[in-house]
Amino acid sequence: MVDYKTDTEKIMPDWWKSSLGQHVLEQERFVLQSLVQHFHGDYQVQLGAKQAILPTVSGAKSQKVMASSADIAGDNEALPFKCYRLDTLLLVHVLEFSDDPHQVLREVERVLVADGTVILCCFNPWSWWGLRSLLSWQDVPPWNGHFFRKSRVNDWLSLLNFEIIATEKVLFRPPVYSEKWFVKLAPMERWGKRFWPIFSGVSIIVATKRTVPLTPLSHKWQTKRLFPTALANKPVTKEKING
Repeated sequence: MVDYKTDTEKIMPDWWKSSLGQHVLEQERFVLQSLVQHFHGDYQVQLGAKQAILPTVSGAKSQKVMASSADIAGDNEALPFKCYRLDTLLLVHVLEFSDDPHQVLREVERVLVADGTVILCCFNPWSWWGLRSLLSWQDVPPWNGHFFRKSRVNDWLSLLNFEIIATEKVLFRPPVYSEKWFVKLAPMERWGKRFWPIFSGVSIIVATKRTVPLTPLSHKWQTKRLFPTALANKPVTKEKING
C-alpha cells in the first residue's frame, strides 16, 4: 500500500515544475502581489510549494519557505515553530494534500501572533480543475487531492476564531497541458472573473487571527428602575402620594 502523504510529497514538486504547475504558481504570485498589504510583520513563512511566491514586503525581517529541500524542513501538521511567533503564513495548496487539514489549521492558529494573518491558496472543486480531479483515473497529485469547498474552509477558520478579510479568484482556464492551447484560452481569465467567479480554479483566502471572540457575549438582563435613584431609595408615604 502506497502512503498517500509520502507519495504526494514526492510527486508534487515535479508537478510544480511542469508547465501547468508553473502557470498556477505564476497566476497566484501575481494575485498575491496585489494583496501585499495583508503580508505584515517581521516573520513570514510559506508552506507547500518549494518555489517561493511570497510577495516582496519592505520591512519584513525574514521570509522563509518550508518544504522539501527548502529553507525549513518540517511537518505541516506539527509546525516546527514556538507558539505566537509568526506574523504571516502562506499555505500553497497544503490543505488538499494533508491527512488532517483540521490539524494543519490548528497549528496555524497556534504559531500565529495575535492578529496574525493566514493566506490559503486552494483548488476549487466547482471548476474545470475540480471536474478534472473528479474524472481523473490517475491517482497522482494534484488530481488525487481533496478539493474543499470555499465555504467549508471558511467554516473551519471561523471555528478557530479567524476572520475572513479578503477573497480572490484565480484561474478560469481548464487545466490543459498543451502550452499552445493554454495561451489561446487566456481570454477566459478576464471573462471568468467578471461573469462566473464562482467557477475559478483556485480560491485565495485571507484571514486574520482574532484574540477577541467574533460573537459578542450577551449582557445579563437588568430590571429598569421606575424612579430616579434618589427617589428609589426613599420610602413613599401616604402624604407624598396625596400631597
